[in-house]
Amino acid sequence: MFTIAIKSIGFAWRTNRKLLIILILINIFSGAVVYLQFTSFASIVDEIIKIKQGTGKTGDLVRSSVLLGLSFLVPLFVGNLGGHYRMIFRMQQTLNLDLYKIDRQGKLDIGTIESSSYQNLLRSAQEWGTGSVLGLQDFFFNSSHNFASIITSITILWSLNYWLVVFAVLAAAPVYFFYNKYSMEVFRIRRFSINDQRLIRNRISHFEELQKAVDVILLKLQGWLKAQVKERKEDFNNKIIRAERKKAISYSIMSLWYLLFLFAAIALMTREALSGGIAVGGLLLAFSTYTRFYQTVNGYIESISVAEEASRYAARWFDLFDITPRIVSKENGVVIDIKQPPLIEFDRVSFRYPAEEGETPWVLRDLSFTIKPGEKIAIVGVNGSGKTTLIKLLCRIYDPTEGNILINGINLKDIKLDNWQSALGILFQDFPVYNLTIRESISVGRIEDNGVSQYDKDAQLRQAARYSGADDFIKDYDQLIWKDFAGGIDLSKGQHQRLAVARMFYRNAAVTILDEPTASIDAVTEERIFTTLEKNMEGKTVILISHRFSTVKNADKIILMEHGRITEMGSHKELIQLDKQYAALYNMQAKRYLEETEDA
Repeated sequence: MFTIAIKSIGFAWRTNRKLLIILILINIFSGAVVYLQFTSFASIVDEIIKIKQGTGKTGDLVRSSVLLGLSFLVPLFVGNLGGHYRMIFRMQQTLNLDLYKIDRQGKLDIGTIESSSYQNLLRSAQEWGTGSVLGLQDFFFNSSHNFASIITSITILWSLNYWLVVFAVLAAAPVYFFYNKYSMEVFRIRRFSINDQRLIRNRISHFEELQKAVDVILLKLQGWLKAQVKERKEDFNNKIIRAERKKAISYSIMSLWYLLFLFAAIALMTREALSGGIAVGGLLLAFSTYTRFYQTVNGYIESISVAEEASRYAARWFDLFDITPRIVSKENGVVIDIKQPPLIEFDRVSFRYPAEEGETPWVLRDLSFTIKPGEKIAIVGVNGSGKTTLIKLLCRIYDPTEGNILINGINLKDIKLDNWQSALGILFQDFPVYNLTIRESISVGRIEDNGVSQYDKDAQLRQAARYSGADDFIKDYDQLIWKDFAGGIDLSKGQHQRLAVARMFYRNAAVTILDEPTASIDAVTEERIFTTLEKNMEGKTVILISHRFSTVKNADKIILMEHGRITEMGSHKELIQLDKQYAALYNMQAKRYLEETEDA
């Protein structure tokens, strides 16, 4: 816990060391000043007794009263100041943690993000979110407050009678073990119930997310989903209740132990007061300090238990921060001309996905082919044939397990990663939906575009919308997308896909990769898009993955894949004349299309 807490404080130190020191000093002052109230009040009691006995002075009573008033007034102002600074500090920390997380995660490669180990780590960290890191910083501040309070109280008790310190320490000794045992038990319950909690959240999401809610209503799933939530939630609650019951029993035992030493301390204080060892005010001071000591230790140890739990989740965040990408750019990597389509060569490339343990099956085996600059390539095949994986290797989301990919004769691993990615325009079939304005949703395709006037940008953006067919439904380029926004609109899946295609046209990359770009688009718009591709991507390399064989007829080269291997390669005409699998699949789809047309 303390290792993680130190990491958390180190992060805070880098954020605002001046404010951190101020907060520590304020907490130390707050922890010690409460005992000034006890001693001041004890002095007032003693002075009153002395005055009644004729030995006291009114001036001493006034000074003690003023000191007592200041002991309440000053902490009030300091506490308000500390609360203000704490709020500012938390806001700065929250911002910096979010920015740091974005910075670290933004540098990871997609292969690392896709891995099960990363996803499990991320889900575990998200249980408490960045609040776990901030909670450890609060624990550090509270520790300075509590340490100041504990040291001050021990000093006072020792000055009165050292046995009071012994009794106080023995009374507080079991507290840590009880809290720690309970905290660990709760953590285990939450940890081993993480899959059930994930399922509960998933089932509840069916009533909150529009697409899922439609099925819930139409398929009458409410009762079935409700039963699953009830069963798992009740099981989780029962485990927590049993842990709480153990906690209550433990606290009862701990209370009896505390009372035993409290009575011993009271007896000692009474004896000292009767023998004249301490004055009446000293008796009040001893009792107040003794009880305050236990409360402080009890609260501090409880905060340790909470901090230990927070540290387990905060550790996941720091583990996330420490993850390094699997795919990295070489130092002094080669820089290529990203404006000119390159020569791309696959040289006996084989690939299997990385596994946490053991080996996964081969996804691609012994692929060798060439894509000439400006060539239009289509990759076809049934689901699971390895088409998308091939594209991931070309984008260097993963590196080949065997073989090499060459760009202008240079191994892709030797090319500067940012440089190569800037040469690509990629649209995967699972494209993201940006809840932005329509203008922003298209323009993210080339967000780093510098040196271009806003007028030219706007003209290129509208051209991209025309090419993709998105201009058919765009009424206002500054219209917000998604109904969650005030004044926002909803779009169909096909309209979202047209915006995604527009992004690729706007990017105007040297190599454009389209993975099922028209899966949700009607036939008329699809024909318009592919006609535009042929006419307006002249001189650019285009790689198209599609299940619809009718969309790939005009490609310069068609690659048919099956079970991770290339089984046929050539132009549409050549493959039809070959009269093998490609011809059979093409004719089957053409026949089905004709039958559907006749039925219509």
